[in-house]
Amino acid sequence: MGPETTLTPAQVTFVQTHLPDFSPETGTVELAGQAGSMRYFLRVRSKSGTSAILVVWDSKDEDWPRFLAIPGELSSTVPFLPRIRGSDSRHGLILEEDLGDVTLKHFCTGRSVPEVENIYCKVLEAAGVWQNTKLGRSPTMASRTMDVETFLWETDYFARRCVVDFCGNEGALGPEWEKERLAVAVRAAGLEQTFIQRDFQSENVLICDGKVRFVDFQGARLGPPAYDVASLLFDPYCDFLESDMTERLFKKYAELSLRVKANEPEFLVCAAQRLMQALGAYGNLSIHKGKTRYREFIPVAFERLNAVMKKMPEYKAIGRVVEECRNTIKINPDLL
Repeated sequence: MGPETTLTPAQVTFVQTHLPDFSPETGTVELAGQAGSMRYFLRVRSKSGTSAILVVWDSKDEDWPRFLAIPGELSSTVPFLPRIRGSDSRHGLILEEDLGDVTLKHFCTGRSVPEVENIYCKVLEAAGVWQNTKLGRSPTMASRTMDVETFLWETDYFARRCVVDFCGNEGALGPEWEKERLAVAVRAAGLEQTFIQRDFQSENVLICDGKVRFVDFQGARLGPPAYDVASLLFDPYCDFLESDMTERLFKKYAELSLRVKANEPEFLVCAAQRLMQALGAYGNLSIHKGKTRYREFIPVAFERLNAVMKKMPEYKAIGRVVEECRNTIKINPDLL
């Protein structure tokens, strides 16, 4: 059973505190989305047409205070985040600005290649503004960093939840895999860092009134900027991102006036890390969380990760793990 779209009395009271003309009798409530976590989102709209997004979330989550703090810290420099109208930790409620429901993927669907590349360039420019933000501007984001431990967690997540739990290819893992994933983690953690969003993909970028906006930013931290760029340009949700387009868009990003310049080797290292993390999430969500829709993105993610590893021949063991899992998926399409 999905989240209820009828508000509880506590939720009605909270919404009316920050949206006074809302009434459950004359207004509307509809499901506006659900995250991979247990959060879900309701669009509440008053009779006059004023709307906002009600976030229903356990306030004990360690990311709750981050979600509330980051928009305020960045409000004067990063105009992409939703405005927070109010919060109620007792009942686990946040009311935020309604940015609509046109995700980047939705916006691009059915559009021409030049139109798609144009909007992606705007998204990359917005990412550049985020990455050029002075590090002292957001103590909340600066309190976390993409370090060796974090990168190792990502590849372990991939190994446990995707290679083993989903594909059943535990035999592909071994000492060389461990050695190489440590080497990649050390290399990624050694790159110069800026602020990154951490989950910078098409479902977390909205196009509202022609402007680029970001959501799901509570995991933002310090990390290599190429990680966000790889997350966006290798996004498995978007099957229209062909390799030629990805290369062109990366070149456009590299031309931006940024504090930290990106190059292809750094981009590939970050792409490998990000795609393994995504595959771990897809395996975990589809098997252990009952969210089977994530299975459909696994083949695309493996194809893109395989292409990345072909350009990184020094990591043969990782390449073999990826190739074996990719073949397992091809041989067993019923897995999906």
